Amino acid sequence: MQTDPAVPQRRKAHAALAPAVFVTGKGGVGKTTVAAGLALAAAQADDGAVLVEFGDGEAGKRALGHKPRNLSHVAIRPQQAVLSAAAPLFGSATLAKLALGNFAMRPLIQAAPAIRELAVLELARQVVAKHPGRRVVIDMPATGHSIAWLKVAQQGRELTGTGPIHDLCDRLLRELLQPGQASIVVVTLPERLVLNETLSLCRALENEIGLDVDRLVVNRVPTMPPAAALIDARRLAERDDAIGAAAGKLSDLLTVRASVWSQVVDSLQQGVGPGANGLTLLPQAPADPTASTVAEWLRHNGAA
Repeated sequence: MQTDPAVPQRRKAHAALAPAVFVTGKGGVGKTTVAAGLALAAAQADDGAVLVEFGDGEAGKRALGHKPRNLSHVAIRPQQAVLSAAAPLFGSATLAKLALGNFAMRPLIQAAPAIRELAVLELARQVVAKHPGRRVVIDMPATGHSIAWLKVAQQGRELTGTGPIHDLCDRLLRELLQPGQASIVVVTLPERLVLNETLSLCRALENEIGLDVDRLVVNRVPTMPPAAALIDARRLAERDDAIGAAAGKLSDLLTVRASVWSQVVDSLQQGVGPGANGLTLLPQAPADPTASTVAEWLRHNGAA
């Protein structure tokens, strides 16, 4: 039976994802759509899911397209996160608001991004704690910032021997940033340079954070044209008429696509390896896919 080239090739099911899933990758690789697809796939499996996004939440809304059943969408704004996370430190939300709203404190918080990162991670941890049994997918900032975000709790615990900040960092490491509690999904593109940067990120996550990459999602992989299509196009191109001229152009196009496919496969085999843990290929589509389409592709790959 011939497979549909628009659907990714089915692979052996990957290891199950943890309750909290951090999705990261360079900007422009489709990271948010993959995050939304993972959340939607979990929601459609009747397990329920939460998509967590940092900022105003508009990117996640666009990716989802509608409000699916069993799926909650939470947007965490850094300023609000700092207030919420600081409330236990000051004893109440009112005192925290007064202290952090003080003109002398404002520049300190703006100059210390680690405070914002800790606060946002703490709110993400609270979302996971409030939704036991549900998959919580966290759309992380772009690659350059994700390592810093995930390292901040470990660094904070090491720098502070005791006290509320130490306790906050320790709680994040025990309850959220722990193998079995959190999975890492890295999204990339099938380009040699981008893949090399992605592999460096994967190594840094494993060595510096202590979390393995459970899914390496290679997005927008061009599909290989069917061999019969190229043979037929070349045969028709031998005709000395308008059909032959059109077939000749089609033959050239299919030849280029086959060459691009070979280069992509070569890059993947050299950079990643065919047996890489969690490797998931998603196809290039004529238009940007919806979260629903990506969820279907991920399920088909055994990666959801």
